[in-house]
Amino acid sequence: MKKILYVVSALLLMVIGLYSYSKEDSQTKETLNLKEDIVNDYEDIIIKKGNDDEKMIALTFDDGPDEDFTPQILDILKKYDVKATFFVVGEKVGWNPELLKREYEEGHEIGNHTFTHINVSKRGYAEIDKEINDTQKAIKNVIGKEPKLFRPPYRAISKDMCSIVKSKDMNIILWSNLDPRDWSNPGVYYIVNTITSKVENGNIVLLHDYNNLRNSKSQTIQALDVVIPRLKEMGYKFVTVSQLIDHIDKDHPTQNKK
Repeated sequence: MKKILYVVSALLLMVIGLYSYSKEDSQTKETLNLKEDIVNDYEDIIIKKGNDDEKMIALTFDDGPDEDFTPQILDILKKYDVKATFFVVGEKVGWNPELLKREYEEGHEIGNHTFTHINVSKRGYAEIDKEINDTQKAIKNVIGKEPKLFRPPYRAISKDMCSIVKSKDMNIILWSNLDPRDWSNPGVYYIVNTITSKVENGNIVLLHDYNNLRNSKSQTIQALDVVIPRLKEMGYKFVTVSQLIDHIDKDHPTQNKK
């Protein structure tokens, strides 16, 4: 009798486990499908890369401005005469307005990265709208104009976010196949090798001018001093994200921006 009860209990646990796994897998698929539907609905404003047939790439930096690392990155960009795009966090703009001003005055592009680095897929319309608006205002107070580019933290997507961004006549900027995960401090060689081995025409490269590991020189900064000259040797031209978009619009009006 005990053996029968043991077998029945084991079978019940197995059925429950399979049901839970099936339910979880189904929920994951639903989430992915929902995200894909949102991307399809707003494909006209979502940018992941530029033209395949032009040796142009856009370096982008998230999560600043940072009082320690941003100036070093700006120095390197100036050294190699490279323009980049900085997606800034609104509250950090208030802490470091002079760095935002320097970014803008040195010819770099500024984008919106929310006010407190929220995950938009977990927040409601009103909060997302406030985060974006507050950042727009913070940036305008320093450089006199509002950005036309928005990048969601964590690459999170929601219908509310897309609707808000579209209503402001902005583009949502994601990135291509180039995410060296520099924020996780994977090693300078890993960052360099990931970028130089995977780079393709039209890539939007994701990097960060903030790091929670407070060394005198971040791995991103060390990698940039190798990556930029190496990519130049490979024939790549560095442009801002808007310049990348301009080439899509002007030279390839029918190319899918996704």
